[in-house]
Formats: sequence, structure tokens, C-alpha cells
Amino acid sequence: MAQVSHRSTSRVLDIFDLLSTTTEGFTLTEIAQALESPKSSLLPILQTMAARSYIDLDYHTNRYTIGINLFYASSIYRNKISMNKFIDMEMRQLTHRMEESCCLGTLEEDHVLFLHRTDPPDSVCCYKSPGRTELACLGAIGKCLLCDFKLSELTELFFKDGGQLPPQLNLYRAHIQMEETRLTNIAYEYGEVEPGIQCVAAPIRFQDKVVASIGVILPSFRVNPEKAMTASKALPISVQKIENVLSTMDVDLHEVFSLNGFKNL
Repeated sequence: MAQVSHRSTSRVLDIFDLLSTTTEGFTLTEIAQALESPKSSLLPILQTMAARSYIDLDYHTNRYTIGINLFYASSIYRNKISMNKFIDMEMRQLTHRMEESCCLGTLEEDHVLFLHRTDPPDSVCCYKSPGRTELACLGAIGKCLLCDFKLSELTELFFKDGGQLPPQLNLYRAHIQMEETRLTNIAYEYGEVEPGIQCVAAPIRFQDKVVASIGVILPSFRVNPEKAMTASKALPISVQKIENVLSTMDVDLHEVFSLNGFKNL
């Protein structure tokens, strides 16, 4: 991850990122654990933010939540930004943090259709690019998109009209991986689609239905356990922010999650 030059400013932004993922809020202890920072360092920052009404403290539960002044600022900003631009910004933040490419895909029949991608300066070339497709039961993005499917539904999807799967692919095993994704909201890919390309992905839901998936592309020659773990922690936070904004905006999902929606960003 790129170095941050000002620690206190970074802590404030980390707190906003964390609190934006829930309406229930977090206690000081939970915030300290999530940010891996001492409570003694966080408390004065939280007190200042609460005094300025950028966050709220419920004295009955000792939980911090987003405050009214941040709501005012976000309301003004929301009027000038599209849903697609917001998703693009979240993907760029992931790319900046991971120093790796980030991709977005949706389900098109039995394939993943890639809609958008953000790249660092030294990105790698792979098939996960806008307009490309891949069989949905192979990679991490597809496993996310199919994670709510029952085995009978997958069988119908992939074998209707005489369809066939690659000989090395067992649909039952793939379904078990999808079940794990449904429980953990994280899917992994270890070169099943392209040799040398790994991916960590998470599903994006709207009204409890998976509508898209976002993933971090990890070339094998740069991946390590720490980077994979960072991706698996960062993705759910970005997804939750996207889902929160989706739930408050009146948008056409088919237009948002389309190639046309990201065409002019």
C-alpha cells in the first residue's frame, strides 16, 4: 500500500470509511480493533469529530455513527455525481491501495461480462477488461455472481440446449465454492481462467440480490499472503459503501451495470 504522509488525517478518513459501512455504528474498542490503532490515539480524534458533528456518539450504547454535518456535505456531493462515477471512484481507491487493477462484472446468461476496470501505472494484461467475457463458473467474479444459485439452477444454466463445461471443471465442486462465497462474501481465483492471474472478488447486492461483482486482479508474480488478505479486507468495505449509496439513489440498475454506463467516465 502507498505510504500516507499525514497519520492523523489518514485516521480521520479511515474512521469515515469504517462508519460509512453501517448504520449501527461502532464502539471505540471496535473502531480500534478494525483500524488496528490504540484507543488512546483514536479517542481525541473521535471526540473532535463528534464535537464538530461529523460523527455522533450515542451515550446509551457508546456507539459512533455518521453525523449530520457529514450528511449535509454528502447530500450536496450526491447531486453532482452519478452512481457509475461513485463506483469508479471506489475502484480507483482500491487500485491505489492495492497497487493492482480492479475490475467490475455482471452476469450475462452463463458468462461474466466485464464492465469497467481501473489500473495502476504498471498494470498487467489479462482478459478481465471491459467488453470481454468469461465462463461464470470459473473465476472469482463469476462465483460471486452465482453464489445464490442452487445446484439445480446452475445445471439448468450451463447445460441447457446441450451446453458443455470444460473437462477439468466439476460443477458440484464449483457450487461448493459458491456456497462458501455466499457465506463469506469473498471468492478466490487461482489461475483457473488465465495462468498467472489470481483474483479476489466480492458480490454487490441490491435488495438482497447480487447485481454485480468487484474484484482485485493479483498477478501471481506479485501476490503474497499479506496482499491477498488486504484485498479480502478492503473489498467488503468498498462493496458496503457502493450498496449503501445504491440503496439511497433512484437509478436504473440495467443502465448502471452496463458497458454504456461506464463509457464516458
